[in-house]
Amino acid sequence: MNCFMCKGTLEKKKVNYIVDLGETIIIIKGVPAKVCEQCGEQYFDDKTSENIEAIVNQLKRLPMEVSIVNYTEEVA
Repeated sequence: MNCFMCKGTLEKKKVNYIVDLGETIIIIKGVPAKVCEQCGEQYFDDKTSENIEAIVNQLKRLPMEVSIVNYTEEVA
């Protein structure tokens, strides 16, 4: 598979995913992704995207300005 943006080669990596919700910033560390070696564009598979969404939904309810968590495959 090649990058949609620049047609570069993708490689598997772990990345940090950052969400800025205005009043809250959520950082998820160690998220598996395919990253373009040329432009740095990141791609997540469907399961990883679902897990990211579940983690963000859990954390945005907490009364914290910044949340930093490690990614896990199992989301409660």
